[in-house]
Amino acid sequence: GVVGNPINFDIASKVEGKESQIVTIQLRKGEVLRAESGAMMYMTEGITMNTTTGGGMSAGFNRWLTGQNVFISDYTYEGEADYGTVALGTDFPSKIIRLSVQDYGSKIICQQGALLCASHTIDIEIAFTKNLTSGFFGGEGFVLQALTGEGDVFVKAGGTLIRRELDDDQELRISSGCLVAFTQDVDYDVTMMKGIQNTLFGGEGLFITTLKGPGIVWLQGQPPSRMIGEIVSRVPSGRGPMIGVPMGGGGGGGS
Repeated sequence: GVVGNPINFDIASKVEGKESQIVTIQLRKGEVLRAESGAMMYMTEGITMNTTTGGGMSAGFNRWLTGQNVFISDYTYEGEADYGTVALGTDFPSKIIRLSVQDYGSKIICQQGALLCASHTIDIEIAFTKNLTSGFFGGEGFVLQALTGEGDVFVKAGGTLIRRELDDDQELRISSGCLVAFTQDVDYDVTMMKGIQNTLFGGEGLFITTLKGPGIVWLQGQPPSRMIGEIVSRVPSGRGPMIGVPMGGGGGGGS
């Protein structure tokens, strides 16, 4: 793996913005920040970016299965000043939350594509749902991502971000796309939506995700899939009447 010093995110990181946030991180010599490929907004002089598969093609393929890019970018600082700065943004309007993985038993389960950046000591692993029903009808795919190790991660969530703590055997039923992350003790399953009217007209589909405590869950109020679905539903289907658009540059004419 990549060798580097741990980043003190208490001092080095800052989340900025309201409805659509970015995170800026100060890097000193010897520190390594691992980020989702394509997330970079800007970097100051002295920052270098090294994009790799992060451990061979098998590691890249595993990340692809969990909704991340095959390639991942490692940022380091090699300048003469005390530090350099990297700013990272998201691919849709998002809140950004920082989580210390070791505070949650060194493992957090996330929805596909939720990770923005992390300490270089964090591993991204595949977390299969426990049965095929959960995978195929969970709304966001069969594979979740497990973030393991010692260090901090920055996770993105669409719209309002909610943190709920579940007691022993306490259940929370959610729309599948609203899931962001949960701790490893939470039981994750998908069940049939009850009631034919709820199924046909409730707008949530046939299935609903059930989370059972103990543990902590993080939810998002505006899942990207819901936003995209709303946009797609408003795009006219088929080919409507063509509207002529005058084009400049034509020779004119007659008398």
